Amino acid sequence: MLSEAFLQSLRTLRLNPPRRRVGSLTGERRSVKRGRSVEFADYRNYTPGDDPRRVDWNIYARLERPYIKLFEDEEDLTTHILLDDSPSMFWQPDEEADGQPLAQKWLCAAQLAVVLGYVALASGDKIVLETNSSQRFGPKRGVASAAALIAFVERVSATAKRDLRAAPTGRRPSLNAWLKRYALDARPGLCIVISDMLDEDGYAEGFNALGNSRLDVNLLHTLSADELDPQFTGDLRLKDVETANLQDMSLDDAVLGQYRRRLTAWSEEIAAHVRRRGGRYHLTDTSLPLEQIVLKDLRRAEWLV
Repeated sequence: MLSEAFLQSLRTLRLNPPRRRVGSLTGERRSVKRGRSVEFADYRNYTPGDDPRRVDWNIYARLERPYIKLFEDEEDLTTHILLDDSPSMFWQPDEEADGQPLAQKWLCAAQLAVVLGYVALASGDKIVLETNSSQRFGPKRGVASAAALIAFVERVSATAKRDLRAAPTGRRPSLNAWLKRYALDARPGLCIVISDMLDEDGYAEGFNALGNSRLDVNLLHTLSADELDPQFTGDLRLKDVETANLQDMSLDDAVLGQYRRRLTAWSEEIAAHVRRRGGRYHLTDTSLPLEQIVLKDLRRAEWLV
């Protein structure tokens, strides 16, 4: 799913929570608590800027590589990654024969989930990844869990590919229902929702529930290039991939202009809702190279440091 060289480039990055949060691994996050326990948790690679006093010099003497000791604190900081796998995430412009690769939008969203999970694991955070089809990975900690994370997302993709052409309607809960259920027992921490937000029941109730559970809620809003700037015109019959409803439409420049204005207003409304709760919002064009999204766009927006 991701090249080894790209994964290595992520090892020096960390997720940047928008607020200071109680954490589990001392030295990894600024916490509202003071002090720490002496229970050892894990190691991670030393990176420039780390406190040299936390280097395990016995390990260094044996392996000639510096590693940082991580210790348990009284409470856990968990990174929650909520990956939307509803039918609209698998939409693509052309319906082709069996064997067609998965939609670019889904592949980008799945890769972003792996990237963010890998960064969290490599920096010592505990992660949970869940899809709205109730498939769950974790909680896991430590970069040794990265291979299992990648395998999990690949299994989700393989299942979706098998069911893509005949996925029954109503199989997955609404966005609101999924997020509200997840919020019931979520531990405090950083929450990243990866979704196209295309749900007729909206999103506000679900995001409010997550925020009320002491989660710092961030949104990667993933839309394909054809959704952001559709190029097709003429008399068309459109099929809603979520409900299977059909709609006959005539698309011309005036209609497409109205669509683009409504899309902008809709995304700005969602962004304002997320930011009012102190979270971050990023609209992602899934046709862009993954390296640009991660190493340029998300770093520029300070999602990663």
